[in-house]
Amino acid sequence: MMVALVAVKGSSERIKNKNIRPFCNTNLLELKLNHLKEVSNLKKIVVSSEDDKVLNIAKKMGVDIHVRDSKYSTSHKPMSEVYSYLASEIKEEIILWVPVTNPLAGSWVYEKAIEEYNSKVHYSMEYNCLLSVYEVNDYLFFDGKPVNFRPNPWPRSQDMKGLLAMSFVANILKREDMIKWGSTVGSNPYYFCLDRITSMDIDFQEDFDFCEMVYRQRMLNG
Repeated sequence: MMVALVAVKGSSERIKNKNIRPFCNTNLLELKLNHLKEVSNLKKIVVSSEDDKVLNIAKKMGVDIHVRDSKYSTSHKPMSEVYSYLASEIKEEIILWVPVTNPLAGSWVYEKAIEEYNSKVHYSMEYNCLLSVYEVNDYLFFDGKPVNFRPNPWPRSQDMKGLLAMSFVANILKREDMIKWGSTVGSNPYYFCLDRITSMDIDFQEDFDFCEMVYRQRMLNG
């Protein structure tokens, strides 16, 4: 059985109360839970948090909760330990890891991700997880050198292929692997490609403002 694991801290360092502050007519947590509740091929949702406000919202919306040990919600704990701990607290065999910070990814994304995992990853000898990504067509440098292009002849951005960035919209893997890896990323991922807008992740205030603007416009347009 698959479970959507929604890990939500009560506080955030860059945007105060990011996950539960007003976002248009809702908040990021409520919006994501509404997305997941519309997914027909998903039967269980668990919200993990140390924060009573977050857990109360989850209860009100009729999903399961996991009361997280608060030490796993601090910046002092490496994320690898957090991943392993959370997976060890879950009973289901397969985990769909879902952050709430991708508000423009609707229910269809998770429906499709589960379909792709079940058909192409679950019984595969080639892939050991599903990883949501988007294609990067920017001109990138590392240590002063171009990474994905040659300066001469100058390439068009639409011709640069092959670089993928993690979006974290929907990562799916076996519970036992998440415990072992301390990560949602395996050695042989199946890449679930999304467009850049759907993949938008909120890290900074400008991300929050942009996503809220797009979400509001989509509401107005029906």
